[in-house]
Amino acid sequence: MNHKIYIAGIFFVLLATACRKEEVTVFPDYDKNWLVVDDNPNDPTIHSNYLFFKETGIPVFVNDTIGTQARTDVFGHNFTHYEKLSLSYSIGGLQAGAPPLVNSFTYCNKADVPAALAYLKSEILSVLPKGVYVPSILLVGNLNTNGFKYAFKGLNTVVISQIADIPTMNQATKTQYKGAILRAMLTNAMLRPKYADILDKFANATRKFVTVSDAYDLATFYLDSRVTGLPAGVRPSLQAIGFIDAEPTNPYSTPATPSMDANMYLEAILGRTDAEFKQLYGTNPVIMIKYNLIRQILTDLGIPTL
Repeated sequence: MNHKIYIAGIFFVLLATACRKEEVTVFPDYDKNWLVVDDNPNDPTIHSNYLFFKETGIPVFVNDTIGTQARTDVFGHNFTHYEKLSLSYSIGGLQAGAPPLVNSFTYCNKADVPAALAYLKSEILSVLPKGVYVPSILLVGNLNTNGFKYAFKGLNTVVISQIADIPTMNQATKTQYKGAILRAMLTNAMLRPKYADILDKFANATRKFVTVSDAYDLATFYLDSRVTGLPAGVRPSLQAIGFIDAEPTNPYSTPATPSMDANMYLEAILGRTDAEFKQLYGTNPVIMIKYNLIRQILTDLGIPTL
């Protein structure tokens, strides 16, 4: 009898608990899309950025902190979340060495923004293929990285520096500047799987000269002892085996990865005219082989020869 009473008691407790109103935890909009620009007619810079965003679909920021949000942690404590653009990010592929990093930057003068936006529309977006996704642009003053000078590809933004100098740049500097920005914007498009075979040929054009180790992420000290197969009389060097230059993050090493190598070619090609590139490297058969492979990708993307 006592056993039945005990069972009935448990039943009524469970029934009462089940009938209680369920508590619902309400979360704020944690997955909010931050990569948008809201208008502020009272702020000329924000208003011009808003008009640029409406026309191009690309949000432009002048601060890496792009918003705040009230949040509650797992212990019920309220705090303010600051949404920041992710600046440091590999340029694509697995990193065999140190990845490029943004060491520091300075905020730009807002008065320089309208000229920068006009430049981007006329010189950059006019040649950028429609299918290339640019998540956002961060305009800055000075930029200090261990890899690139004028433009840097982050996780969700492209950082563009020296915007105050745009109006006074000479033509040669403007061409280099343009090449750096386009390289940062085109990295992901160039490294698409559809171009894997071309990029394999690109890397193998250099790798064939170093058979005892990988030609990538190799200390330049070893070039004399490990490079084979060069024509008679050609001394082992970075350019002899098809590199434009040393690894940007380490001047004593070959480029760390094929993707870094490809990006260096991308900037070198887009940062000068076709005639200027061939004047510099036209007598180097390995560089010209790799140049033609990257140019093949650019042609498929719809990037014209400068």
